[in-house]
Amino acid sequence: MTRVSNATDKVQTALLVGFDSAWTAHNSGAVVGVLRFGDGSFGELGLTKTVNYPQAQDVISEWQAEFTPGTTIIMLDQPTIVGNATGQRPVENIVGSLVGIRYGGMQPANTSKTEMFGAEAPVWRFLELFGRASNPLELVAGTQVFETYPVLAIIALNWSLVDPSKQARPSGRLPKYNPDRRKTFSLSDWRHVCAHTSGAFKDRRISELAKWIDEVSRLTEVHKEDQDGVDACICLLVALHLAEGKKCIMVGNMESGYMVVPHSTELECELCTRCVNTGLVPADWVRNCSQC
Repeated sequence: MTRVSNATDKVQTALLVGFDSAWTAHNSGAVVGVLRFGDGSFGELGLTKTVNYPQAQDVISEWQAEFTPGTTIIMLDQPTIVGNATGQRPVENIVGSLVGIRYGGMQPANTSKTEMFGAEAPVWRFLELFGRASNPLELVAGTQVFETYPVLAIIALNWSLVDPSKQARPSGRLPKYNPDRRKTFSLSDWRHVCAHTSGAFKDRRISELAKWIDEVSRLTEVHKEDQDGVDACICLLVALHLAEGKKCIMVGNMESGYMVVPHSTELECELCTRCVNTGLVPADWVRNCSQC
């Protein structure tokens, strides 16, 4: 692995982290990270790790202590701003329609779900340690945590599958790759997601992670921790897009909650149409962000 060698390298080095979170104190998720150097090359930090919240905090803190990066971008698959006591956040109302039309489902976030978003939920401690929910419209400085959503990233990256009934669902359908949902899980869909994710890392010469994803793609019995690891890698891909200066989409706002995913013209149009159909001003809820 490439090592940080001097002070200049450290200033230019970014630690990029994907965290498919545990959501509650009793569950585990997965974390994965890479270093991005000033010349655009990458240093790998090992394979995905199955972690609970305290373990994720320790892993990220250890990376920061060892490599002292100039910036850290953490893409977290869990809501980072939740002020509503019931129902769903506005961003979920916008995004949920796009997910639903592709035969997917979306879990609403509200503070009545005390294990996930109550005052003692572990996500708030995590955010306190790493600088709270950051504004994607501002340049990254120090440690920044952004909310992302692998399902929406899959749509943005055009990884959806063709729906046999194109007329009913011209936008396609989402892959069914959650092994805990045995009735709908599809091994071919799992391999489809893995192939795209692995390919994105191969394009960047992040070879060890790509090799691991190729290995789990060949499993005949997939477990939830395997999916957590791949979802953490998808979160990491969103961090890569942002760090590389590629355009991303911020859906939502800093007041009620948001998500960041890679930019797609088609996705942006769909999101704006959804805003219009629900009486929202698209420019207030769908914005482009980058680190250029």
